This record gives sequence, structure tokens and C-alpha cells, in this order.
Amino acid sequence: MSKALSRAQLDELMKIVTKLYPASYADGSWDNTGLLIDCSTTETLVVKPKALLTVDLTSAVAQEAIDKNCNVILAYHPFIFPSWKKLSPTSNPQHGSAIKLIQHGISVYCPHTAVDAAKKGVNDWLVGSLGSGRGIVAAARSIESVEPVGDDQKSEVGYGRVVTLNRSLPLSQIITNVKRTLNIDHLQVASKFDDLNLHEIKKIALCAGSGSGVFRNLKEEVDLYYTGELSHHEILKYKEMGKAVIVCNHSNTERQFLVDVMSKKLTEFGIDVVVSENDCDPLRVV
Repeated sequence: MSKALSRAQLDELMKIVTKLYPASYADGSWDNTGLLIDCSTTETLVVKPKALLTVDLTSAVAQEAIDKNCNVILAYHPFIFPSWKKLSPTSNPQHGSAIKLIQHGISVYCPHTAVDAAKKGVNDWLVGSLGSGRGIVAAARSIESVEPVGDDQKSEVGYGRVVTLNRSLPLSQIITNVKRTLNIDHLQVASKFDDLNLHEIKKIALCAGSGSGVFRNLKEEVDLYYTGELSHHEILKYKEMGKAVIVCNHSNTERQFLVDVMSKKLTEFGIDVVVSENDCDPLRVV
């Protein structure tokens, strides 16, 4: 028997997801968000909605969804990106995964930049990673979006965040806090100081994933650039300017958010959520 959700069930699940992370917040100029695979049926079937939560929808994650009897995957990053003109599983493994998911009646929804922009989304969670677990938001004088979404240029909704602290923190302490929150053992840092205790940080620009495009829109000086990835020349420029840089690998700035925040929010709405065990950053330190 098919485990596909009914149209009504899928619509209700999407309604919950978009209430938390409105689709209008996504950057449609380049991002491919929304319901990318719709396997819902008009038939009345006795199935229970079960969602697998992942950052990247790899072949291993697709098989995990099948093995765990899920009928929808909520993949943070767009599964179909930038676009497909045909399905050719021999040349692109993702195409094979798409075919397999369709055969098993598993729909795929990808919110991506809607989660980046949303209030209490991934970038606001990264703000919390700057502190010691005792509430960095309360210790911040101001938190603003780098690229606000909407007409209000002081909006709490938008891409990236600029955080101004009430008091400076040593870079070494911020590094410790980031590792703890992101649940990672290693990150990369650039600083003009060999002793990172000497590099005082008060104003931070941060962005989940790749910060390059967002940081170009900064209209003010900051002490620290904190993101998943930047180019060599960007990092070199910031270091030469006397700034600090923290890069953690792209998806490491996003993955723990699914565990700490997104899965819990969806569960509160009554969704049966499983966080992928096979999802991981493609790069590792050896």
C-alpha cells in the first residue's frame, strides 16, 4: 500500500511549515524553495504523516526516509538546484534519488532562505551561539538584519544579522561558545593576533551558510565575520583590515538548528519528526 500523504494532509503540513517560515521570505531571485516533489494523492488512505528533517537530501538520506517509513522530507537546502531539464540518474545521482522517492510516495519540501530570514530562524539561532549559554540576546545592545525583507529597514526579518554587544568578548571565548552550540570540534579562524584572547569583539556580522553575498551589503564596520564559508580573498581582505573571521563549513552553521529548534517547533504542532542520522557536512577534518 502506498504511504503517500493525501492532498489535505500535505496541505496541512505545509501550512504549519510556512507559518514558522513564510514562503514569502525566501529569496526567489536565485533560491529554489517550496514543494519540489509532490507525491500527494486524492485517495483516502489511512497513513500517518511522518517527516524526515535534513539539511541536504543525499542518496543516503533518501534511503533513510524510505527505511524509516517517512512520507515527506523537509530538506533545508533545495533538492532541485538550480534546475533540472531532464531526469538522468546515470549522470546525476540526485535524479536517481528523486525517482526512488516518487516511487515510494515521498514528497519533498525545501524552505532554505525562508528559514534564514525568519524571526527565530537559523540566523537568530546563530546569534545565540555567540554567548556562553546564559543568553547572549539579553547581553546584546542591538540585533539587526543585514538585508531586511519587507519595507521596514529595521526589520527583524531578513538575511544575516549584525549584533552589537553591551560589552566586548575575547575571540577565544566566542570560538568556544560557537563550537559548543554548533556541536563541532573544529572551525577555522583568522585574526591579527596569535593570542586569540587579545582580540576583543563587540560587533559581529553573521550569516548561516555562505556569507559572501550578505556581507557585501554591510553598511557598517564590524569586528568579526562569522559564517559557514568565505573565499580565500575575502578572508585575506578582512584579516588585513584587522578583523576576525570564523568559518565553520557551510552546513555546520545550519545542521544543529534542525535538532535544537526546527524539529522541536514542528513537534509542538503535532508533526511526527525524525532528524536524519545520515545527513552530514560533505567535508571532514582528517
